[in-house]
Amino acid sequence: MPPSGFSPKAVNGLLQFVQTCFEGLLQEVRNGGHESFEAAIQHEIGQIDKALSKLHIDSEGNLTDRPPQF
Repeated sequence: MPPSGFSPKAVNGLLQFVQTCFEGLLQEVRNGGHESFEAAIQHEIGQIDKALSKLHIDSEGNLTDRPPQF
């Protein structure tokens, strides 16, 4: 059962997004792209923040561009 107010499709989309972030991070760490694991995690947190500022999960669970904030 998804958290209250979220459709199973929205939760699945979120989990896929997080999985993709971690897969990319793991590859970057393996390739020596970061000075430390802590630096790698901080970088990924920044990337997730950027994505969340631009993306939105609509009422139907679809990942869309975030509507303009006025």
